[in-house]
Amino acid sequence: MSITSTPYGTLPSGEAVDLFTLTNANGLSAEVTNYGAILVSLNVPDREGALTDVVLGKDSLEDYLAGHPCFGSICGRVAGRIGGASFELDGKTYPLEANYEGISNLHSGPEGFHTMLWKAEIIEDFGVQKLQLQLTDPDGHNGFPGEVHCTVTYALLDNDALEIHYEASSDHTTPFNPTNHSYFNLRGEGDILDHKLQILADSVATVDENCSLIGRRDPVVAGYNDYREPVQLGSLKTLEVGNADIHFFLNEGRTAQAKLAARVIEPDSGRIMEVLTTAPGVQFYAGLSLSEEGPEIGKGGAHHKPMHALCLETQDYADSIHFPEMGNAILKPGETFKSTTLFRFSAQ
Repeated sequence: MSITSTPYGTLPSGEAVDLFTLTNANGLSAEVTNYGAILVSLNVPDREGALTDVVLGKDSLEDYLAGHPCFGSICGRVAGRIGGASFELDGKTYPLEANYEGISNLHSGPEGFHTMLWKAEIIEDFGVQKLQLQLTDPDGHNGFPGEVHCTVTYALLDNDALEIHYEASSDHTTPFNPTNHSYFNLRGEGDILDHKLQILADSVATVDENCSLIGRRDPVVAGYNDYREPVQLGSLKTLEVGNADIHFFLNEGRTAQAKLAARVIEPDSGRIMEVLTTAPGVQFYAGLSLSEEGPEIGKGGAHHKPMHALCLETQDYADSIHFPEMGNAILKPGETFKSTTLFRFSAQ
């Protein structure tokens, strides 16, 4: 595997941003920028060997700076929603920005990890080149307590898997639940209704009418949000919050080694994406809000609409700070958070 870098632009602060290209022995390639730790592109082959970019994104740094729905970003400290946009910890209340419907905090606010500049370094790990991105999130930033040191490492392995490894520590107990928010379309364009989805989960996290987590876990419902066997998305009567923007509790929970969590099959191209993770859950999202304010413009001027891509965000229960019995998305001093997710590609 090899990694090269090129200048990608400059932030309004004057800081330089780079774009890194990862290539493996089979010709697959990925582009990652240290702004937001964003996965900009991911080129994988179909059954004939033709490469196609299977993730949504923007054409330039300027386009990302203008705003986007977290295309390919690392979201943190907490990916997902914290209800009420506040929490109490050790007797102190921490107000957060209510950036989702005015009632919840989403992805830690508009200045989360997805908007921060990460320090980049190309490292070698057991003979494999990897892109290591690091940041220090100050105490009080976005309203969260404690100074958090976070490292995210990207590698494009020769088994055609994109590996994302997370490590973090904090000097104060704080909510912590990062994920990668890539939007996948295994055909490269158009809708995803022909995609077949499998998620190895017997239960989901129920939400209220405002999409806020309510601390309830319910079994999956056949014909609606039961993806234990592959389901063609277009065969469902409707795709909505309850089956296309919802947290699944993986059957094996948190594991030391990455286990199979989900599989996506695109029949026209033959592409298959397997998601393996050590995380205890995965948020499935079918891009339901991509066109709330008009079509989202992507690379090459593409117009992205709802159901034009899907996300499989490996993570814990986002609102663990309010519902500790549902998850453990809390980082304490002296602990080291570690999590690994792989997106492994093949074709049939």
